[in-house]
Amino acid sequence: MSKFFNETRPQNNGSVPATTNVDIQVLVNSLKKSMESNASAEQSGDLDLKHMLQPLQDEAEVSTDVVAGRLENCRSIRLPRTEEKSFLVTQYNPAMQAAVEAYRTLRTRLVKQQTKSGARSLVVSSSAQGEGKTLTTFNLALCYANIQNWPVLLVDGDLRTAGLSRLLGDPESPGLAKVLEEDCPYQSAVLRTDIPSLYVLPAGETTASPSELFSGARWKEFIGWASESFRLVLVDSPPALNLADFELIAAPCENVLVVVRSRKTAREALSKVLAQVDSRKLAGVVFNATEENSAKGYYRYTGAGKNGN
Repeated sequence: MSKFFNETRPQNNGSVPATTNVDIQVLVNSLKKSMESNASAEQSGDLDLKHMLQPLQDEAEVSTDVVAGRLENCRSIRLPRTEEKSFLVTQYNPAMQAAVEAYRTLRTRLVKQQTKSGARSLVVSSSAQGEGKTLTTFNLALCYANIQNWPVLLVDGDLRTAGLSRLLGDPESPGLAKVLEEDCPYQSAVLRTDIPSLYVLPAGETTASPSELFSGARWKEFIGWASESFRLVLVDSPPALNLADFELIAAPCENVLVVVRSRKTAREALSKVLAQVDSRKLAGVVFNATEENSAKGYYRYTGAGKNGN
């Protein structure tokens, strides 16, 4: 079994009561109505995805042209291939295929929501550190970038830990911090990667309070520009609890995805996170590191949000 699955499988070390996992499952199951109607998406995979995206082909091509024009002079970087849990090394790690299929299913369900609502921004968060939100955001961005003519911007919104930036290899860039703090030109901060259609904005460095930066007008202005330029803006947010950052980051964005981890996330913590999220923005819950007898993957996804989708 690969290191990826060893690290993502629940560790029963006795520190977390068994009932914690059951309680989380009960709470997540309360959001499962959309699972019934979306079950066919899991079976049809990329063929169904292509069918859903067909009406958006012209719009996506226009968006690709917009990105090329607005970021004509941005720098290019090569993403590191040293992170075993990243899809970038899938070709060297066949055991990752189960996880790849799981994320493709997640992407397909989210695309189904987004084609109905027209949403172009998605914030990914969790109740605390270590629940898998950053890796989920990164690999989800890679899945989206595989859709033809769907330019994706991946943003490290966690200015406190910059965990996504480290996963990207700490690329040299003024980063989001300077965009918010000094009104840095977007072309100087956004980086084009060697993955077609995938652009990234690292966190950058700042001595200012992140919550103060996100409360200013520049964050809203940036999200507006990015949403007009890209088919999807994916933001890795700090944990939702005990920090003001999450609500400030999510305010101008259209959707929120919550990641919880089996046998780690407390039921009360998830309840508090869901209470913070505008129900109209909730795209769903990813139940990470679950043990299943299926080969479909290592997480469960429950859809929610507008119209119960």
